[in-house]
Amino acid sequence: MTGEQLLPNEAADAPELLVFISLESTLWSLQIALIAAFPELIDDYAPKANSSRARVARLLSDRATGLRKAINRYRKTLRAERAPPELLDQYF
Repeated sequence: MTGEQLLPNEAADAPELLVFISLESTLWSLQIALIAAFPELIDDYAPKANSSRARVARLLSDRATGLRKAINRYRKTLRAERAPPELLDQYF
């Protein structure tokens, strides 16, 4: 969870970032809830549930992780587009 806050001008320039902040918090909560229900999602030694619910929970957790990574890539790209040319090297 990032705990990030946007300044009004940042939100005006890229309003999608407001949704990302909300979504990241929700994805974090989802993954914590899934781990509570299915500890094997993070603990290789926990007994494995082999129900269809457990399989879908793993898929959902994997997709949530993928979405969080995609959001981070989007932010990185946005920062790079806004950076002065001399600062581009620190983003890539």
